[in-house]
Amino acid sequence: MNDDANASDKSQTAEMPLILVVEDNPVERALVSRILSNAQFRVLAVDCGSQVLDLVVKHNPDLILLDALLPDIDGFDVCLQLREHPRSCFTPVVMLTGLDDVSSIDRAYEAGSTDFFTKPINHSLLVHRLRYLLRARRTMDELRLSQQSLASAQRVARLGHWELNIDKNRSTLSDEMCQLYQLDASRAASDYHVLLAACHPDDQPALRRAIDNAIEGAAGGRVEHRVIYRDGSERVMEMHLAVLPGDNGSRHLLGISMDVTTRKETEREILRLAYFDRLTGLPNRSLLELILDQEIPRAHLNGASVAVLFIDLDLFSRVNNAMGHSAGDAVLRQVATRLNRLLEAPSPQVLLERLSLSMELSGGWHGGVVARLGADIFAVLMVRRGADAGDAAATLADKVQQLFQQPFLYRGQEVFVTASLGFSRSEAANCPSETLLQQADMALREAKTEGRNDIRQYHRGLVTQVSTQMSIQTDLRKALRQGEFQVYYQPKLEIASGRVTGFEALIRWQHPQRGQISPAQFITVAEETGQIVDIGRWVLQAACYQFRQWLEQSLVSGRIAVNISARQFREPNLVAMVMGALEQSGLDPRHLELEITEGVLMSAPNASDLVAELRSCGISIALDDFGTGFSSLAYLTRFPIDTLKIDRCFVHDITHESEQAAIVTAVTSLSHRLNLKVVAEGVETEAELQVIDELSCDDVQGFLVCQPMPAAEAGQWLRAQALPARTRQPGLDVYRT
Repeated sequence: MNDDANASDKSQTAEMPLILVVEDNPVERALVSRILSNAQFRVLAVDCGSQVLDLVVKHNPDLILLDALLPDIDGFDVCLQLREHPRSCFTPVVMLTGLDDVSSIDRAYEAGSTDFFTKPINHSLLVHRLRYLLRARRTMDELRLSQQSLASAQRVARLGHWELNIDKNRSTLSDEMCQLYQLDASRAASDYHVLLAACHPDDQPALRRAIDNAIEGAAGGRVEHRVIYRDGSERVMEMHLAVLPGDNGSRHLLGISMDVTTRKETEREILRLAYFDRLTGLPNRSLLELILDQEIPRAHLNGASVAVLFIDLDLFSRVNNAMGHSAGDAVLRQVATRLNRLLEAPSPQVLLERLSLSMELSGGWHGGVVARLGADIFAVLMVRRGADAGDAAATLADKVQQLFQQPFLYRGQEVFVTASLGFSRSEAANCPSETLLQQADMALREAKTEGRNDIRQYHRGLVTQVSTQMSIQTDLRKALRQGEFQVYYQPKLEIASGRVTGFEALIRWQHPQRGQISPAQFITVAEETGQIVDIGRWVLQAACYQFRQWLEQSLVSGRIAVNISARQFREPNLVAMVMGALEQSGLDPRHLELEITEGVLMSAPNASDLVAELRSCGISIALDDFGTGFSSLAYLTRFPIDTLKIDRCFVHDITHESEQAAIVTAVTSLSHRLNLKVVAEGVETEAELQVIDELSCDDVQGFLVCQPMPAAEAGQWLRAQALPARTRQPGLDVYRT
């Protein structure tokens, strides 16, 4: 019990404030010590100033009662030493002096004294004064600790704050704020306008506007701005503003700034990945749509309109296939550079900087904006005033196309690429960006459909075409399953004898609602969707089966020719598919001829091996539509083919003196030397037939002989041919029935 009581007494004693009394008069020192002890203070008393600092370091008193006149050291000098020492710089010091002159009082405060007391001492008043000072000290310590914690937190978080008394136009900036903005503390302490001077010139108006709006509207806000440091580097700050009520109805504007440079760099990287193309650095489709959504209403409000130009590199996959993807990437980067230079478009760095500050991208596009939408598709946005916006877009399209007249370079090698272009322009302020992009894409598709390396402007008729293509794409999926396709057969005749040497199988689509749909309308769609693979397999099987029946009926000899599309040719199981069709139909491979175009052979890297494998199975290979693609005679020696079919463009209106005749002569002569059969396609007049005959073509195919027919009609036609044996007379129309 006694031990607990003693411990409690010691604890209470330790909690009592410690007063250091420095007094050389022993009577006064003892009296003051007794009075303070009775007032529940702990007392430590000394008679000279030389011991004070050591006692302060050892005992850390809560308050010092210091006599001004000491025998060894002047009390004022002791006070100065206390204020310079870190352990006592904030400890309350009460000077005891018998000097009541003003100069002594001033000297006491100048030395750092908290208060002073004149002798003789009023002991009752002294106790109350000391208790007041100790309470004030505790309050100041708590405030100081809070300020230090706040300052430390701000330094760690790179925060700073400033405050403006709106009514008195007085401002204060924290030390952390001055450090954050690299400001001269002596100047910045009373003028917040130095913050504006430290900002990037481009951001000063926005910061000034945010401060003025906060003052005038008595509301807060947030603004991001850049600060230029003395070494020229930039930091990004985020400032939050709030209006707070003060005493007596005054208003205070509080600003808190945070260094968000690291965060903005992370955000900038995220924005770069989200809105910019990694290869070229250009804006991607997402950013283009964002710019369009903001620019279309703004442009029409100012009496202008927005045009979008789509650019597609023609047959660009051939560059990748022939030279590698690194070459293709190099060409794409050069295209981006040429387009940016032509339009004087803002650099990706400028766009990224603007985007990182605000998702509201305010105009100022000058020549335009260049974006990369996909593998080999670019887009250009331009703003033009007045009714000539469409003409300006067409002029720009011409300039863009001229950019592709110069070769691109890759490791010293020239690469030539052409481009198809389609453009559209906004017609109203409420035109959605998606609609404008879709219109430009439709115009681009028309340019590619019309043969590439062309320019097309959007028109309303394209909507109908696209709608029709979509409908065809949908109906194609059902057509094969519902038996809507038919195989038509067009005969080929040997010119010298008039003998039927075979047929070409051609597909027709009998739509239940639209009637017969031309292959030109659905073959391309089938190629794009991959449905041509199933359709082509069905045509091959049907043609082989039908030709075997005619062979068994002794109606025909020779071969049935079936077209192989580019998509089919890329199928890994092409040979197996063809042999499967022959096996199922019972047709001997020597009666099958596969027609393959130059473009198909060019697009497949293993074309030569694949053609050789098919021929090794006994199947004949014909090079179809010669003259419409690369028209390279090298193909005649490079690929193991049996027949060359001259396209109708060389046959139409051919005369002896025409360039067409010279080309046909050269091709026929070389083909015969290589033991190839030559077939002239699209012969429609007797005059054309006569020239073709004289140019030594072997076979002929076209409307002059017979139009494509369904299987039943073709069978009847064959039977009609066999009735009276007919012999060909030169110049006579003996082939038509």
